[in-house]
Amino acid sequence: MKPRPAILIASILLGAPTPQAYAQQNAIDIAAAPVTDPEVVDDWVEQLGVHDWLMRDLATLELGELDPGITLETLEGYLRHEDLSDEQRARLRLACLRRYALRPKGALGVAFGTIRVGAIEVEPIPPDERFPASTILMGGDQIAMVDDRVIDGSFALRVEILSRDPGQMLPVTIIRDGVVMHLKLPLGSYDDLNSAVRMDSNLLSSSLHRRWERLGISTQSQDSIGSAITQADWEAAAFPSGSEPDPREPDLSAPRGYTRGPGTPVHPDGIAWDRSMIDVWSDPGVLRNSAEQRAALLMGERIQPMVALRLIIERERSSMLQKFETAEGDERETIRAVVESLTEQLDTITQQLEQARLIEPQTENP
Repeated sequence: MKPRPAILIASILLGAPTPQAYAQQNAIDIAAAPVTDPEVVDDWVEQLGVHDWLMRDLATLELGELDPGITLETLEGYLRHEDLSDEQRARLRLACLRRYALRPKGALGVAFGTIRVGAIEVEPIPPDERFPASTILMGGDQIAMVDDRVIDGSFALRVEILSRDPGQMLPVTIIRDGVVMHLKLPLGSYDDLNSAVRMDSNLLSSSLHRRWERLGISTQSQDSIGSAITQADWEAAAFPSGSEPDPREPDLSAPRGYTRGPGTPVHPDGIAWDRSMIDVWSDPGVLRNSAEQRAALLMGERIQPMVALRLIIERERSSMLQKFETAEGDERETIRAVVESLTEQLDTITQQLEQARLIEPQTENP
């Protein structure tokens, strides 16, 4: 039976441990805590949508932190419900993030060197039994893909790793001495790392969202800027009809090109806004030019992983063709099928690249 809300609220305000928080406050292993009655969890999820703000906040705390018998998997099951209100879903996702923050996370246990799209270099490290991947990977190996995704940087790779639990396998495509290899790397624990990257909110949230993508849980995020807000909207906001030209102009003589002018916010030490933080649009033409430059940059970022993928497929196809020359019998037929599949993939990605390069940059956003 769930304790009455009035008692819970009084307990929190007085600093006394609630029944649900008792296990955590007394250092009891959360993993050993008894599973909370599903009806109790149902009540808390329903309470996320009640009228009283304090009751909604209380339910969020119970689901996300206080009750040791509620697991991340339990909350993720509720995220699949289609009858949740927007606030219920938002609060439930927040509760999931809090549970996820305390959850054990995977770690590869290796250091990265040179980083390029589709080629994250592994630096030589001594083998560590806590991290089995350290005995599988070699210095100079390049991690190109995880699952079917080209890795475009160290952040993306860390997201893939942290979104998995210790002991799970990380399916990777690596390039070793020019040869493409497909491996499954066992993960150690993030808690065992001696020099782990700081777990900031962006890394934590991105890792949880990647976990949800693999589980087929919709995050229902909307790209308002890009789909709902057009360049015409930006121009109308920056240059309202009948407005006077903005007198602010870049002061190139100021340190690092700070921008000064009437109404410009100034820091207490007398420094105005950093020029690198804003775009100065003196007229709509400058805005459109800025939008085109940004669109071209985004197009390049979208094409880079495709180029890397084509290179990976080309290398693997070339390697398989060499094996085909000396193969015999069933092995030869198996390799033939692989080569045909790779050739088809290569044709597809080449067509996609050609189409992407023919598309004029979209300039909905500056």
